[in-house]
Amino acid sequence: MAEIVGYIAMSHSPFWDESFDIEGPGAEFAAGAATVKEKVQALAPDLVVIFGPDHMRNFFYDLMPAFCIGAGEVISFGDYGGHKGSLPHREGIGRRIIDNVREQGFDPAFSLRMGIDHGIVQPYEVLLPDMSVPVLPIMVDCGAAPRPSMKRAHEFGGAVGKALRELDEDLRILLVSSGGLSHWVKAASPYDESTDEETREFLIDGRETVVEYNAAREAGLAERIAAGHEGDINHEWDRWFLAHMTSGNIEELLAIDPDHMEKVAGNGTHEVRAWLAGLGAWDAPVETIAYEPVHRWVTGMGLVAAFSEPAVRN
Repeated sequence: MAEIVGYIAMSHSPFWDESFDIEGPGAEFAAGAATVKEKVQALAPDLVVIFGPDHMRNFFYDLMPAFCIGAGEVISFGDYGGHKGSLPHREGIGRRIIDNVREQGFDPAFSLRMGIDHGIVQPYEVLLPDMSVPVLPIMVDCGAAPRPSMKRAHEFGGAVGKALRELDEDLRILLVSSGGLSHWVKAASPYDESTDEETREFLIDGRETVVEYNAAREAGLAERIAAGHEGDINHEWDRWFLAHMTSGNIEELLAIDPDHMEKVAGNGTHEVRAWLAGLGAWDAPVETIAYEPVHRWVTGMGLVAAFSEPAVRN
């Protein structure tokens, strides 16, 4: 039977260059990431399942699933200097997970050639830089309302965890969640009458223009970095979230009012749905490894993890 040997939830940021040798703000988070990376290397997982968002690089409002499971090829967009192109996958695993969670009452979308962006690939590159371990990506809609509730994301993750444990293969599986914590990003909504028509069309069906759109976003990012831009962060909200997540008392997290959360912690904070989905799959205690409000990375940088000792193979 398959065994889930670890769970890691970590913030991502296009401002972080993914190096561990950092001085000043971000050093604590980077040191924690380096420690977790060493643990992952020692565990030698056979499969990495990553819950994370998409940032309008692969999924658009013309057909926006609450959850999408990669059931075949995995193609990384390559935004913000991340890996571009194919990633390894295990043929057939995604299909069996989909069949199992459907028996449990969930109907996720699936993709035989799933696109991902930095929201999923960044932790994979950080934790497994040789990128040789097969990955099973699960996109959680964190950016396009109406989004799944926190409770629904957690319950869906629980179904995925059950499905993974019921696989017949002798696999060591690592769970990873990517996103959050508090941060504000430039808002653009097709529901907002003030959104210009060109932007609205991109949000609904931007596949033909996404390369140009991404280039403009990255140019703007470079300008902000050069200007020393710093983003707003609500470190009190972040610490509240982490305290509840690590205490095992998650009922308040599952009952979060998304509108209030967005008001106090930013529209980027919706990505904690990916954390709760992964936590549902792990279904065991976790601890905070590091937390820093890194304003130059425009994000509350959190890192939560837990590991089990895998059974010894014969």
